[in-house]
Formats: sequence, structure tokens, C-alpha cells
Amino acid sequence: MMDNLLGVYIFGSVARGERDALSDLDLLAIVADGRGKVPEDVVLRYVPPQLREMEASISWYGGNRLAEMFRNGELFAWHLHQETKPIFEREQVIAALGKPAPYSGACEDVASFEKILRAIPHQLITSPKNAVYELGLVYVCLRNICMAASAVLCGRPDFSRYSPFALGGMLPIPLSRNEYETAMACRMAGQRGIMPPLDVTPAKVTDIYDRLAPWITALRHRLEIKHGGIGETNEV
Repeated sequence: MMDNLLGVYIFGSVARGERDALSDLDLLAIVADGRGKVPEDVVLRYVPPQLREMEASISWYGGNRLAEMFRNGELFAWHLHQETKPIFEREQVIAALGKPAPYSGACEDVASFEKILRAIPHQLITSPKNAVYELGLVYVCLRNICMAASAVLCGRPDFSRYSPFALGGMLPIPLSRNEYETAMACRMAGQRGIMPPLDVTPAKVTDIYDRLAPWITALRHRLEIKHGGIGETNEV
């Protein structure tokens, strides 16, 4: 079964050198096509000792699916291309894939997360006790929107946690870092079962949403003007 594992890579904040108290250890496990996953402990044994106390999050892919993502220029392919650090390789899968095709799905990706955001006010009305969850969802959508947009506006995709505060060609995001970090903490609480922020109310989430919604619409319109992808603006 161990022969099914072709490579283990670190990506995310640890690979970027941005590790902090909120970081997970993001691992990419590449397995032989058609043979399924290997036990997680087989993957984790390759983690360097200094990182073993971190909570690991494993993304599993076969070589064929990765190759398809690289051919399609998907944003996650760019994420892996820019960041992965090998800790075990039976085969040099990522290096062999080369550079992904240009990412051209920014408009579509932004629109899909914008659609999720638009449902939040209604959800707060029907389920006000879920304010923490909804604010965590704001964080997820906003970060993904800005990662996609950065590929067009910043010359290369920015996968860092604070990408919403580093977009070029836009008015500053109408959200303070403290508010953003509160939304981030709500998301982490849902993922890790830790205590959420105590001051999150439906009114607070609605206020944040009301400020963000027109800014995100303006961001999408700017991307549409640039034809929604890296293309001529960036070869990344």
C-alpha cells in the first residue's frame, strides 16, 4: 500500500514562511491513480519533527486529476505551483507538471462566492443563533474572492491569509483588520471546536455584510473589465 503514495508536500502558510498560532499544517498527498488513499499515519510519518505538533490537514489527489487541474489553469494548481515544498517524493509529480495554464476563472470564482455571501442576510433572519457560523462564512468567501482577484489585480495570485488587504487597483476594503480577524476566529472555531468570539451578533454580521457587498460587486465589475483572468495582464 505504501507504494501507492507518490509524494507528500507542504503548502499553505507553513510553506510560505507565514506560520502563526492559527496555522494548520497543509499537506498534499499524491497517490497512484485508481488505487485510493493510504492510511493517514503513512503520510504523517514524513512530517518533519519540528512540525509534528501542528494539526495536519491532508488534501488527497491522484496524478491524473492534478494534471487536469494544471492543464485547466485552476487556481489551486497555481497554489501548488507557487508554494509546495516536498517532504517525500517517490516521483517528482509536481515538478513534472510544469507551469499551470493561465488562470482565467477569476470572474466566475468571485461570482460563485458572491452568491454564497448574498444568502447570509436571509440566513441571519431565519437562524439568528448561527451568527458565528455566518461570520465565519464571510471570512471564507472574502478570502477566496480576494485570492481569485489577486491573480488579475496583483500580478500573481496571493494565497496569504490577509490577501483582502493587499489588492491593487481597488479602494481599501471596508473592513478593519480586527473585524477580519474576528471573522477568521469564527471560522476557526467551527473547524477546530474552540471557543468562538463572544461579541458576535446578527446585527454585527449584517453591518459587516452591508459594507462588504458593494465593495465585492465593484471588485467583480473591475475583473469583468479585465476579462476575468490573468491572460494578457499576467503570465504568472
